[in-house]
Amino acid sequence: MRITRRNAGRPNRRRTAIAGLAVLVTATVSLGTQSANAAPPNAGTGTAQSGSSLPAAFHPSGGAKPRTVVTTDMEQDDLASLIRYLLYTNDLDTEGIVYTSSMWHWAGDGSGNAMRWTGTRTIQDIVLKAYAQVYPNLRRHDSGYPTPAALLAKVKTGNIAFEDDMGHDTDGSNLIKKLLLDHDPRPVYLQVWGGPNTIARALKSIQDQYAGTPQWTKIHETVSKKAVILASGLQDHTYADYIAPNWPGIRTEELSAGYATWGYNCNWSGTGNGRGLPGDGKYFEGDWTRQNIQIGPLGSLYRSWLDGQAMPGDPADIFGDPELAKTGWCPPLSPYDFLSEGDDVAYMPLLDTGIQDPQDPNLGSWGGRAVRASTTSNLWTMVPTETDANSTSRPNYTTNRWEAAAQNDFAARMQWTLTPGYRQANHAPYVGVRSGSDIHAAPGQTLRLRGLAADPDGDGVAMHWWQYAEEGTYPGRVAVNNADSADATVTVPADARPGQTISLIVQGTDDGHFPLTRYARVMVHVTGGPHG
Repeated sequence: MRITRRNAGRPNRRRTAIAGLAVLVTATVSLGTQSANAAPPNAGTGTAQSGSSLPAAFHPSGGAKPRTVVTTDMEQDDLASLIRYLLYTNDLDTEGIVYTSSMWHWAGDGSGNAMRWTGTRTIQDIVLKAYAQVYPNLRRHDSGYPTPAALLAKVKTGNIAFEDDMGHDTDGSNLIKKLLLDHDPRPVYLQVWGGPNTIARALKSIQDQYAGTPQWTKIHETVSKKAVILASGLQDHTYADYIAPNWPGIRTEELSAGYATWGYNCNWSGTGNGRGLPGDGKYFEGDWTRQNIQIGPLGSLYRSWLDGQAMPGDPADIFGDPELAKTGWCPPLSPYDFLSEGDDVAYMPLLDTGIQDPQDPNLGSWGGRAVRASTTSNLWTMVPTETDANSTSRPNYTTNRWEAAAQNDFAARMQWTLTPGYRQANHAPYVGVRSGSDIHAAPGQTLRLRGLAADPDGDGVAMHWWQYAEEGTYPGRVAVNNADSADATVTVPADARPGQTISLIVQGTDDGHFPLTRYARVMVHVTGGPHG
């Protein structure tokens, strides 16, 4: 079902921006006394689109921003990931951006024994200067974007001398240590874009200071619960050699399986770009990238195939040169084709899409879905396959299923960097459920699913319900009736057993130039039955 605005005239967008709110999807859904002609929350004012005045049904997660630190060896694919990351800093509480080493990149000991090290100034002198240029425009679309000065103050140098370097405290490790020991109760999501060695050093410093003291047991327990490691691969030995043995309770998500979606794009088969699900390949082609991503002061820094750019200090970064690229390990594609954003998997689990739950990696999101992989440490890995709507098992579907939505969202936000007027750009709809996010029902019981959506731009919103089979524990499929409507129904199967769960997702996609999608989840908990 498509929710349409009452007044389709774009010149009146500010006046009719949430016309969809009054006709959300069904006459049974009401948002109180709010006028259909009211302005959306803060729309057109250059302030945050926080949705604070929307009903609680739009905010199942409570709206708290995840607290996170990026650690990076600043390879070229890290740079590309950082460009996208900065466009989502309005939704995240960035506590640090820390240079670290890896098995592929290190600075050496000053005697020239460096390994493809790109330096410790790229973020400050290049990336954040470009962010400063576009910040005034970004702020008009959401006042939650941090100032360039605030981000600059968060950039630190961690342990960078060699692979596995964790022998001494650094500004970066001290920052992480301070965050893990402070009184903020929120988890600290520690992103690993290189090696986890700077994180390991912070933990070792805590251990060195408190082991053997009366506070140690409590501190060890608290830090183990507070720290969450989100790794786009564990690119040195410090997790296996130090973190897992000494801090086995720290949840660590090794998410490198997401490289299939966001990692290096190599034309191994010789059959074209080859990236993406059928129908999604255009989002990884040069025409799309050049037109929608590599634009403006920030976007022009993004890396793609044969784009004429190279990271300083990295002789192996030959991807931008048409002749040199032919000699590399990864056969080149066409100019501006997608190259790599290998570290997106480390922060996509945190992005605010409506169904993200970074505290439960078994629930899916743009960052994929993970399962526990170890009994001796709290290590999780991304699932290799999931099933599509036709119950066909697909490799890498846990991240591929979101790629079109993520790419359109990226492109829309890149347009924000160039667009000073709120009304001249697209913004994601709000999606929620009136029926509640948790429902208890018996086998045979028919449930009415009541979704709702509102668009800050007054766009039409197409609604669709689907079962996320792998999120639930019921092993079969359920039929969703009127799936392309805000109000749908589903009958709990007769063979469902008490204690099993069925996950149902409602998504709303607006009809803006870059169609933007948000979601809500309903988890059905099967009770005793059958239903009479």
